[in-house]
Amino acid sequence: MAQSKVGTCRLMAPALVLGLALSHPLMAQKAPDGVSASTETTTSLNWTFTDSAGRTVQIPNTIKKIAPSGPMAQIFLFTLVPDRFAGWSSKPAPELVPYLSKTMAQLPVFGQFYGTASTLNMEALISARPDIIIDIGERKPTIARDMDDVQNRTGIPTVFIEAASFESYSKTYRDLGRLLKVEDQAEKLARFSDDTVAYFKNLQNQFGQNRRKATLYYGEDASGLMTIASGSIHSQTIEFAGLINVADLANKGGSGRNQVSAEQLLLWDPDIIILTSGAQAESLKKDSLFRQLRAVQQGKVYDIPVEPYNWVARPPSINRLAGLYWLAHLAYPDLVGRQTLETKVREFYSLFYHKALSDGDLKRFIK
Repeated sequence: MAQSKVGTCRLMAPALVLGLALSHPLMAQKAPDGVSASTETTTSLNWTFTDSAGRTVQIPNTIKKIAPSGPMAQIFLFTLVPDRFAGWSSKPAPELVPYLSKTMAQLPVFGQFYGTASTLNMEALISARPDIIIDIGERKPTIARDMDDVQNRTGIPTVFIEAASFESYSKTYRDLGRLLKVEDQAEKLARFSDDTVAYFKNLQNQFGQNRRKATLYYGEDASGLMTIASGSIHSQTIEFAGLINVADLANKGGSGRNQVSAEQLLLWDPDIIILTSGAQAESLKKDSLFRQLRAVQQGKVYDIPVEPYNWVARPPSINRLAGLYWLAHLAYPDLVGRQTLETKVREFYSLFYHKALSDGDLKRFIK
């Protein structure tokens, strides 16, 4: 991660913004109430885009270089326009590097642009000269103000596109397609998202008196006793795939990391256990605590695929679409067979990660 120079750059901000304004004379205004997101009008040099926060932003007619504001934007934009990255909001994880061209792997790291986790390196951003900054994620109450602040500090057009749930992802891609003028490619990703949502809504309708939902425990850290709460954003994949997260906990926000006791895990005694972030299936199968659990005794303990991103929870983004099919196959192989899983995973990686999976890749992901 690049070291933050925000403190130094704040002293330089007026001059920097003035200089950037010569090449980016584009400021946002709050749209009137009732204006729908992602509308646009065109002028000779730029066009007006209304983002998901209701802000109207003047956008250059040609966008060649994009700066993602944070991890969520980085993931979505990589799936759609990887060739237009001006840099990274965070250094690519080792799992992502094999999916990158040499040029992409060497791009500068800007840091996150706003919020308590801000690590923005203003000098790196200015040197890269992006045409636009794009933020993608949940719509928070302060989002319009946050976007205005980023735009005013950098002098670069800044837009927000909402992506809050599986159901919202197709609209996210269609909005990005209009913004970046790649509607055809965006539509392919939107349709896969729509088809996946429809598939799992249909699957959920098959549960009732004659078929119960499988229970699942998600474990992190070497002990396996760190988990995510049911009903939280990190648990969405589990529930949308038709399973029950046994961790019914009060703390559902923040990082989602919740410590639980061995006694509590024994009481939950889930049908399936999935592990990640330091917790490994082969190690915990030998643990005296875990050996008492039904899932271990029945061989239903699995490592979550994490290449190039975790399929289930972190980050809670588009990477989870593959995880839906994986989880449903683990729990309901008669409803989601191995062939369906492999077909959908291959299609997902081809469309979203620009990679044709080999048989060896599939064996590594799906054990």
